[in-house]
Amino acid sequence: MKKNGDILRPLFCALAALSFSAPLQADSLTPSAGLDVRIAKFEQSVRSLKDRKNPDAQKWSIEDRMKAYNVPGASVAIIQNGKIVHTKGYGLQSQNASASVDGQTVFSAGSVSKVVNAALILRLVQDGILNLDQDVNSYLKSWKVPEGEYTKSQKVTLRLLLSHTSGFSQHGFPDFKPGEKLPTTIQTLNGTGPAKHRAVKLMFEPGQQMDYSGGGITVSQLVVEDVMGQPYPEVAKEYLFEPLGMTRSTFVNPLPEAHGNIAKSHNKKGKARALPRGYESMPEMAASGLWTSAADMALFVQAILTDETFLSPELRNEMLSRTPRSWHGLGPRLNGVGEKLAFHHGGANDNYKSWIEGHPVQGNGFVVLTNGEAGRELGYELRIAAEEAFGWSINFPADFATPNFDTPE
Repeated sequence: MKKNGDILRPLFCALAALSFSAPLQADSLTPSAGLDVRIAKFEQSVRSLKDRKNPDAQKWSIEDRMKAYNVPGASVAIIQNGKIVHTKGYGLQSQNASASVDGQTVFSAGSVSKVVNAALILRLVQDGILNLDQDVNSYLKSWKVPEGEYTKSQKVTLRLLLSHTSGFSQHGFPDFKPGEKLPTTIQTLNGTGPAKHRAVKLMFEPGQQMDYSGGGITVSQLVVEDVMGQPYPEVAKEYLFEPLGMTRSTFVNPLPEAHGNIAKSHNKKGKARALPRGYESMPEMAASGLWTSAADMALFVQAILTDETFLSPELRNEMLSRTPRSWHGLGPRLNGVGEKLAFHHGGANDNYKSWIEGHPVQGNGFVVLTNGEAGRELGYELRIAAEEAFGWSINFPADFATPNFDTPE
């Protein structure tokens, strides 16, 4: 039986012949009446999640649904046939201020960071700096994976770390409020102050099963830091953000207020949190520390879909092929096969919720970033509205496995 990636290989080659050497920009598509109608339908025909299987249910505007969920701000990007056709912000950066959200407003992306981290590592693999199947202890200098009963037959590799089959503990991490001291990567792995969790450790033999692990992703972050001899945010900027033109994205935590145009965090009642600054810090950068905009994430998803200067067909094949015993590829989660294949990932820090998705065969994609605790449900509603407005055939979430839809990040 062919893997998804094997099926996709001819497609990637065909797309390469049609694509530019640099990512397509949103203004590369000439607006048309048909596109305007679809965007208007997306913005004005949102159904509640409880009515998602009823096409005749009441339709609402995006702003209506934001009010229903007490989410002050959201930013969305839509990709159709490989082109970014819609990038727009809705609502406010903060309930306490009048600044509006736009396509360049940055949000905390939560676990979407893991997909970006995987792409960064694959870029380093592409440059011959890293190897997906080499024992990570051969790269690590400042910390080592402890040798023991679990590592006798199988060593921990980057492939296993990125697919959540490495055996490491620690599903996710608590956020840090303004003024709290942040742990280093080593303190995060060792579970020592000011880290807020226990030490990251192996729970079973690598490769034997899947267990979603922000701890394992942090090990991959340390590989990047130790091999490159640079802070993780600097490596991401050089090898990922600058090549893709992602000028608003960073892994720096705490995010400097001078970055500007920042969506502030809000609880389920829509009240501002993490005051006086208005947002938390996520020092576990590769696992949950990305700050990004909808416009930047659209460039990222688009690059995975169409740009062979970003990742070679072979490495894209690796990224978008299911790992044994896992429903992950290398970074993203995967659903469907052939023309129905979709890669995706959600993010859920304390008061930010996000979602990215791409359809490799169809060339479509979706990004939503929100600054409210109830933004997950809102994001799903907007995703379904985009599917219906643009005629996608992935049928989210009906074609998506329940664990992928319901499991917190």
